[in-house]
Amino acid sequence: MFKIDMHVHTWYSDSSGSVEDVIEAAKKKGLDGLAITDHNTMKGSREAEKMRTDLLIIPGEEIKTERGEILAYGIKETIPKGLPISETIRRIHLQGGLAVLPHPTIPFFSWLKEGDIKRLQIDGLEVISAITPLPRYFLKKNLAIAQRLGLAVLAGSDSHSSETVGDTYTIVNSRSLDLKDVLNAIRLGQTKICFHPSKLAFKARMIRGTFLSLLRAPFNRKKSTFKTGLNKRRLRSYEAAVWTSIVSSEFSALRTSPNDYFATVRAGKFGSF
Repeated sequence: MFKIDMHVHTWYSDSSGSVEDVIEAAKKKGLDGLAITDHNTMKGSREAEKMRTDLLIIPGEEIKTERGEILAYGIKETIPKGLPISETIRRIHLQGGLAVLPHPTIPFFSWLKEGDIKRLQIDGLEVISAITPLPRYFLKKNLAIAQRLGLAVLAGSDSHSSETVGDTYTIVNSRSLDLKDVLNAIRLGQTKICFHPSKLAFKARMIRGTFLSLLRAPFNRKKSTFKTGLNKRRLRSYEAAVWTSIVSSEFSALRTSPNDYFATVRAGKFGSF
């Protein structure tokens, strides 16, 4: 079994960490591999593949589509952003890669309902990341969806700083650390997750950035709404509610042993090992 952080960014998109930084951090955390999934670019993956390391580097990309983001693993060429989500998934599969839906069910991070997810030809669901807000709630919700839809469960740090690499990762029951074997094991659902939240400061930075980007989104004068369908006043009210919930719940989550989460997943009978 191999420990792999399936969601890592570098300074080629919006992380403060260089490729060398994130690889070194992964080694210190005792990982066996990591997927470099910069936003709409594979420059970080390509640089990492050229470096000498015992870690498995899964080439990847976090692709912005017309309906949220998709994680691509094992692809060879960059897939352009802005395509319909079904077309993005099709192009991932044409390259022999895996398509995984990140941060599902989290407001403003995903715009898909369970019925929408069911219609997509995805290979897995990122059930939690190290920066997921209200982790108890969303982990339980996403695990249930993955079970109902028969999808592999994955997890990653969603790291935007080398310090948080490996905070959360996926355990893959693969016969070897070869890229093809690992991707095939994920495809077959031979996965478990190990969760530990990143420090609150990193979560706060990411959540705040998301709301700021929404507030700057193109405004539809005719409907007086954003493309998200929310007006500014409602968006700010929602942000205030989210922060109130986070303050009360995150400290509880930080006191929870990662083994408790691991036991929850193990009891969910995801995979056959």
